[in-house]
Amino acid sequence: MPSLLFRARRGLAVVAAAVLVCWGLSQPAAAESTTIARVDRRGTPGEDVHFTTGESATTTLFELRVDDDTTVAAYCVDLSRNVDHRAAYAAAGWPELPGAARAGEIVWIVRNSYPALPLERLAEQSGIPSLSVAQAIAGTQAAIWHLTNGTQLRAEGANSAQVRDLYRYLLDHAAQAPEPEAALDLTPAEVVGEAGSSLGPLTVHTTSEAPVRLTVNGAGEAVLVDADGSPVSEARDGDEVLLALPATAEEGAATVYAHAAEAQVRPGVVYSGKDGVETQPLVVAEAAIASLTVSAKVSWNPASAEAEADGSGPSESASPSPAPSPSASVADRAASPVPSAAAPVVAEDKRADADLPITGTWLGAVVAAALVLLGAGAVVILVTRNRQR
Repeated sequence: MPSLLFRARRGLAVVAAAVLVCWGLSQPAAAESTTIARVDRRGTPGEDVHFTTGESATTTLFELRVDDDTTVAAYCVDLSRNVDHRAAYAAAGWPELPGAARAGEIVWIVRNSYPALPLERLAEQSGIPSLSVAQAIAGTQAAIWHLTNGTQLRAEGANSAQVRDLYRYLLDHAAQAPEPEAALDLTPAEVVGEAGSSLGPLTVHTTSEAPVRLTVNGAGEAVLVDADGSPVSEARDGDEVLLALPATAEEGAATVYAHAAEAQVRPGVVYSGKDGVETQPLVVAEAAIASLTVSAKVSWNPASAEAEADGSGPSESASPSPAPSPSASVADRAASPVPSAAAPVVAEDKRADADLPITGTWLGAVVAAALVLLGAGAVVILVTRNRQR
């Protein structure tokens, strides 16, 4: 009997430890810096949507944490990818994402649907009475997936009338809206030149109305200057800066940082895995003010013998690294077809029949199971004590 009681108590301890471990893992990870965004585990669930192919998917309006204190609502871009809540996110461009050819229409949809528009206003403009938040999320997400993955909602039956009507309204009215400007950017991302010259230029792009703070790390001799050669520590949207180096500087590299305390993140901006990390791309669906930092790399070779002899560098600024080829024009994108809807691939975390939804409620299932086991252990202890009597 004592051994049975010991085993029951040890089992309870293991279960309790498992509950504590699971609870710890459920907490959203803090952002490592203001340049990194992360997806919170909580989100607002929408209604499930059902496609003409027989597949179904859950919908969620995600909370994307773009800095330490600011979150914005965001929708999935790619039905076939899972969301990795541990992944670091960064602002990205549409050209390399699903639906790039229809990016302008997706931008229009998120700007003209929930939550960019209040629910009551969306219901009025779309002519859909009694529209709920869950239905607004589902209809909006279904319209985005139609443009990125080619899915089609079933016309009748499984989908609610409000979801079907909003889906159709958004697709029928979607226009080629201009893609939003980056909240903060430095272009190009990398510059290579020669010591003794002014390397650059680097162009500041920002939605911040206040000046952007500029700093340099990695080269004590380097100074940021404007086109006239005057030192600068701040810049506004569209300003160009250069990194000035003496001719005596040895081969090296530096990082130029731009920090905006109040940059506006606008609906239609897309975020994807930082540095190519595989995770679900998200499109921002509401405006927010965030504190952001971006950087560009500047590297250089020693000055040539001629430059060292006369103490001067090249007369022209070093050329920046080739910029990536521009994305297709709006007209070209409008002519591109929607992807085939023949066989949409639904990611595991979006399957409507999945055991654990993606909104963080999986923890509840773990805790519930643990409580059942705790209850069973308590029964064993009681039975054991009664037998001992």
